[in-house]
Amino acid sequence: MIGAYSPFQIELSDKIIRLRDAEGLTYKAIAEVLIAEGYRSPRGFDLGPESVFSIYKKRKRRDDRLLTAPAIRISAVEVEHLT
Repeated sequence: MIGAYSPFQIELSDKIIRLRDAEGLTYKAIAEVLIAEGYRSPRGFDLGPESVFSIYKKRKRRDDRLLTAPAIRISAVEVEHLT
């Protein structure tokens, strides 16, 4: 699947979502926790609050897009019998 998350990106984004949604930490506090645990960005840089927010926002948007059932409406259906 093109654009699929790597195992590291899944682990990192899952942890960010848990810290934000379940524990209510700020993005700055999440960055500090992750740095203390040795996490770095997927490209190897230090994680700042902006990076944490970006990862959080993109993962939430991706999950909404992929996990939300599509709205389907069928209208104006005609059935003809051809002989």
